Amino acid sequence: MSDHTDEPAGKGDATIHDPLLTTPVARLMALAMGTDTRVIDVPVERSVGLAGLVGLSSGANGEPQCMIGLTDDLDDDMRADVLAFGLAVLVGTPEILEKSPDNILGISRERLPQADNGPGNLAWHMVQTCGRESPSTTFRLMVIQSDE
Repeated sequence: MSDHTDEPAGKGDATIHDPLLTTPVARLMALAMGTDTRVIDVPVERSVGLAGLVGLSSGANGEPQCMIGLTDDLDDDMRADVLAFGLAVLVGTPEILEKSPDNILGISRERLPQADNGPGNLAWHMVQTCGRESPSTTFRLMVIQSDE
């Protein structure tokens, strides 16, 4: 019989199951931190009707930097769903961001019907794992128009 104590997955103490993380939002924030994804609040006045933003950039050393912006007026349920969707876009379909202007896309406020595949489906599985029953974690990605 092998000893799996050196393997993180074998420990059974994954961050999202930390007893101090009592809400789905807290668990998803811990997941974002664990993947070096920066989560920021976006003032509703500057959100142009969006629930959030998702983006990729390159750091000084050329390493990818992931970012999710959440509009500051979202309730916890919507915040969890939009955060999970943003994470799913970053890990599941980063090429969508690479093809967008400035590698940033907006996340609509309107829920779409729950997707059977793609980032919406992955997000649904994430929120389920974090303890949330969501009607849908699928949102429209939108190109952000520059004011310049």
